[in-house]
Order: sequence, then structure tokens, then C-alpha cells
Amino acid sequence: MQLDRTHVVVRRRTLSEIGDLSLVMLRRYPSAIGIGFFAGAAPWALLNSLLLYWIPITESDYGADDPDAVAEIWRYAAWMALLVVLQTPAAGVATTIYLGQAVFESRPTWTSVFSDAKQYFWRWLWAIGVARWAIPAMAICLFRLGQPADWFWDGMIPICILAAATLVRSNRPFLPEILLLEQCPLRSQTATDITVSRRSKALHQPMSSDLAGRFLASSFILFWIFMSVLCSMLFVRVIATGNPDWDLFFLTVMFPASLWLVAGVSVVMRLLNYLDTRIRLEGWEVELAIRAEAMRQFGEEAGLAVRPQHKHPVAARATASSSVRGSAVEDPSAAVSPPTAQIVQDSSVVQNDPVVPNGPGAS
Repeated sequence: MQLDRTHVVVRRRTLSEIGDLSLVMLRRYPSAIGIGFFAGAAPWALLNSLLLYWIPITESDYGADDPDAVAEIWRYAAWMALLVVLQTPAAGVATTIYLGQAVFESRPTWTSVFSDAKQYFWRWLWAIGVARWAIPAMAICLFRLGQPADWFWDGMIPICILAAATLVRSNRPFLPEILLLEQCPLRSQTATDITVSRRSKALHQPMSSDLAGRFLASSFILFWIFMSVLCSMLFVRVIATGNPDWDLFFLTVMFPASLWLVAGVSVVMRLLNYLDTRIRLEGWEVELAIRAEAMRQFGEEAGLAVRPQHKHPVAARATASSSVRGSAVEDPSAAVSPPTAQIVQDSSVVQNDPVVPNGPGAS
């Protein structure tokens, strides 16, 4: 094992450093977006088209001079944006699994990634798709199929859903990682098992205010990234065709494509925020430095056996009995310890730059 070669330097990061590292991750693992995310997003995008494309198709012939047509177009844009926001965690299931394994272990095969996603399909579909409003919002669109715009159904309802989703996600943003990477069960008959609710409370509650602030800042940044992508697409189209109109092609292709591109970036940012939160709460950088030093001095087995002493005996017992996949432990805050095989790092490495690698394979 090379102690000076890691995939990601394990240390605390600011939000700007996480954004910087997200770009590095996209460059290093392009298939995470090119294959994983868009394979997951394709079914949702198809369903969205069946639910909403009738609006621009019907109204495109009237033009921007018709106020009713403009109202319908804004209705379409609002519902499309809301659905993509709600569906992003479910669409990013394969990306979350892939990066969660690739960052700390060897690069997994897509066969194994999709197999894991299929294995826990009903669990994450309920927790992410139903309980977090993606499928209920689609049901509302289905109910409104072919109906004219209404201020209550197409104004108040989307605003209320967006407000509820914002409140939940800002306080509990890492549900996909808890379900897919830590693989905590939704419910359990055994009192010692760490369920999703217990693990979520232990992970999110100590940093609730910081997570809410990061969520709002990330949302603001992602909105302007979306505007940049959309305007760039429109600019290229104007240069190529001379057509700046919000016509059918713009509404049915360019607008949804911009939303999904930015949604893919948000999945990577959320995963890195999850890792940073666990590093802050569980002291990974200290533990791994101790293990690395033990491995340098006494060999690999000594490094794997070393655990830092916790202030609380319960936390110490929990860490000692934890595993990468999450086992039944007494302390949910220590349910999953950092994988050792690939993220052990040399304690002599300078930790100033968030993305400068320790070796050829690190970032």
C-alpha cells in the first residue's frame, strides 16, 4: 500500500473548496455523469415529457404576443424545473453509488453499480421518490393533464411543494448517501440496528445550521450555473441558426437539458458535502493519520488495527464494531467508519490545498 497515494485528501473543506473539488471529480470521473446520471435521469425525463410537453406543443403556434400562451409557457417552465429539482436525488442514485465506491476504493463496474441500485430499488424509490415529493408532484401534473392554467394548481401548489422540499433538504440533505452508501434500513425490529431515521438525526443534527447555510449557498450557485448553461446554449444556437426565439426546440430540448446538466453537478457536490460533514463530525483525518503512521512504523496490519481513543466509551465501542457498509452499533453517529484500503494517508503530507493530489491518483 502506498501511503502517499490517495484518491481524495481527507481533510475539512470550505464550500468553495468543495465546489472546486467537484470540478476535479467531474474531470476524473466523467462517466459518473455521462453514464450513471443520465442513465438514471432518462426515465424521469421521459415521464416529464409525457406529462408536460403537451403545453409547449399546444401553445407554440400562438407566439409571444398572446398573453394566455405566455402564461402557459411559464406554467410549463415552472413545473419542469420543479420536477427536475425533486427528481434529482433519485436520478443520481447510480452516480452516488459509483462515486461513493470509486473515491475510496477501486473503480467499480457499472454492472455492479446498477445491481446495487436495483437491489435497493424499492427502498430508495419510497424514501427519495415518494416521501420527498417527486412522484406526488408528477401525480399532480397527471391530474392536470390537458387543463388550462390555474393560479392555485399552477401557482400556489408548486410554491408550497418547493418550500416544503427546501425545508426538508436543507435539514436532511444526505438521505441518498445514508440509504445507498451506508445502507441503513428504513425500519428494523432490532433495537441495536441503525435505521435511516436514527442515522439521519445523528449525522445532520449536530451541523443543522451549517448544512442549511450550505444548502442555500449551493442552490444560489447552481441557479446561476443553470442560467449560464442555458444562455450559452441559446448563444450557440443564435450563432449557428440566427434564431433567438423560445420556440418548441428551446422549450422541449434546451431548457430540460440545461436543468439536467446542472442537476448532475449538484449530485457530485452533495456527495462531497456528505464526506466533508462526516470528516468534521467523526475526525477521519486524525484517525487516518494515526493509522498511516502505525503502518509506516509497524506494518500494514498494525495500521488497520489502530483506532483513536474516543472520549466516550460508547463511541469507542461503536467505532470498533463498525464496517464500510454499516453494521448494528450502539452509536449511530459512528455507524460507518472510513474505508481504510484506499484513503489512508501519510501524516507528513501538507494539507493546505483542497485539490492538489498526494500522488498520481489523488485529488
